[in-house]
Amino acid sequence: MSADETPSTTRRTVIRAGVALGVGVGATALAGTPADAAPGAPVIGGQLNDAGEAGTVLVGGSSANPTLALAGTDPMLRLFPTPDDAIPAELPTGSLAVTPTAELVVGGRDGRRAYVNTSRWSNRIVAVPPVRLLDTRALASYSANVLAGADGVVSGRLQAGRTLYLTVGVVPASRYEPIGAYLNITVANTVSGGVLTAFAAGAARPDTSSMNWWGPNQILSNLVEVPLGAHERGAAAFALHVRAAATVVVDVSALILSLPG
Repeated sequence: MSADETPSTTRRTVIRAGVALGVGVGATALAGTPADAAPGAPVIGGQLNDAGEAGTVLVGGSSANPTLALAGTDPMLRLFPTPDDAIPAELPTGSLAVTPTAELVVGGRDGRRAYVNTSRWSNRIVAVPPVRLLDTRALASYSANVLAGADGVVSGRLQAGRTLYLTVGVVPASRYEPIGAYLNITVANTVSGGVLTAFAAGAARPDTSSMNWWGPNQILSNLVEVPLGAHERGAAAFALHVRAAATVVVDVSALILSLPG
């Protein structure tokens, strides 16, 4: 405890009572002894606190002086797997448990249980400022995003049976890698009924549709979640294929990022 701190702001007490982790949840909290730490002392990392059939509640602390502060290079907090059927159906708010399949269980409002995927492949969706990636009516303005297939665009339309390969080109700097994108795809100036398919570059084109239209001179749009792949000229790439000629406009609004193993 520093000179400007008081026991009331630095108290790190672990009470062996309540059900913060749920009855039968074999999770470990950290304490100076199996039951509690001395009043005014921090919880000590690296020591086992076996709460048995009871729960463990951390009380006190603030954003400036947290009840539990973890530091160091070794794992400082371990949650041992508990069978899902052994975790109470109603888990008090703030409770934590982990299942044998590595799902983190969190007690939410009104005792509702929520699950968090704790795999190293957990994904996160990151919104980006909307960026126009393509408008086939002005293809030259988007040449930086077009990786291949530009010869399939004639008179502002992507021609029937042709495929365009593009990169999202807006990947934020981080240790995560983009594996998908949310795209708003618009077709216009249609000449007949048709289908557009968006898919990952480098993957076989699926026999499915991302958009459908049923006649000439239509304007339609759809928000599409598209996986990203690799193309010989770039990464974070996807492909667009049409079965009938149409103007195609593409905007990106979010990325799906993943932490590689």
